[in-house]
Amino acid sequence: MEVKGPTILNIDERSIILRACKWTSQVESDTPYTVSEELLDRFKCQFYIHGDDPCYDANDVELCGYFQERGRFKMIQRTPGVSTTSITGKLLQLADYLKKKETEPASEDEMRLFKVPPV
Repeated sequence: MEVKGPTILNIDERSIILRACKWTSQVESDTPYTVSEELLDRFKCQFYIHGDDPCYDANDVELCGYFQERGRFKMIQRTPGVSTTSITGKLLQLADYLKKKETEPASEDEMRLFKVPPV
């Protein structure tokens, strides 16, 4: 069972973003999606941190509860109205729009919008 769908950013791009976060002390990018206590221990991580939505592994085990029971879970609140699912949906809509525009002539408004003024 695939746990997550395709990503927009590759692992290197995602790692760069994480390294820029002021609360990040170390980024390990070559890790499995499903976190285990052994993995946390190997990288000397005290906690498993996740947003305020459930997170399931490939075996349908809810990881937040698993780590919470062991005293190794911290929850962070997500930004209301922002999700990778909605961002991906918007990008797919944009891709469809751009594909249609390849075969249709641009409107006058679009021509004005993208016209570069003379220097």
